[in-house]
Amino acid sequence: MVFSKLKAILGSGIQVDTLLHEKHVVPGGVLKGEVRISGAEVDAAVESVEIEFTALVEDDSKGEDAAGVVHDYFKTEISGKFDLAKGTAHPIPFEVQVPWETPFNNVEQRPLVGGMKLGVSTHLSLDQALDKGDLDWLTVEALPVHKAVWEALEALGFAFQETDLELGTIQGATVPFYQEVEFWATEGEFHGRVKELEVVFVVGEADTDVVFAADNSAELLAPDLNSTIRFSVPTASTDVVETVKAQLTQLAAQKGA
Repeated sequence: MVFSKLKAILGSGIQVDTLLHEKHVVPGGVLKGEVRISGAEVDAAVESVEIEFTALVEDDSKGEDAAGVVHDYFKTEISGKFDLAKGTAHPIPFEVQVPWETPFNNVEQRPLVGGMKLGVSTHLSLDQALDKGDLDWLTVEALPVHKAVWEALEALGFAFQETDLELGTIQGATVPFYQEVEFWATEGEFHGRVKELEVVFVVGEADTDVVFAADNSAELLAPDLNSTIRFSVPTASTDVVETVKAQLTQLAAQKGA
């Protein structure tokens, strides 16, 4: 019986351990590690082994106490078919690119308020049965473009408040969520003209789109266009103060501030 065969394989004592060489990564960088498959009590046919990037996303529709939902947003195969003989071990070293659209949860070694959880899991497919391993959490450092916009806002009198992940896809993105980074204008020329500024990045290898939403009561997926503006800068940017200032000035004018 097929069920008995699957049960024998799934209950065969096979162990899957994933060792990450470094849990501190950057979007577009390389995640290196090794998957160790061992302990089979019966011969097994492995169909594939995959690494999947995941994120814990809050679902606002379920209220503030919702625990969040783990969303898989990128999967890559690190091994095709192979036979695992009884009692043997099979190590699989891997190097996979971290997706460019991976959110960041760390800036200059500082964990961000909001407690975003980002990680990877290992999928082992055995004769049509799928085993999904535990999550290994990652620290994802901000890219130069993230830091450049952040520093520009601070120079213009904005203070960081928090960041989180929201369900939905921003135009130009491919992942099923977007990261909001919230700042408040506490001093400077925009104090009194903008109170709360939400920032979203749509990162690409060459260029990054930045979305500013000022005092926006609507969802960013269907925003009040008078309170939002979108612009593009090179992903390798390190100084965007003048660009950010010009965009904020235009945004404030749009909303009549």
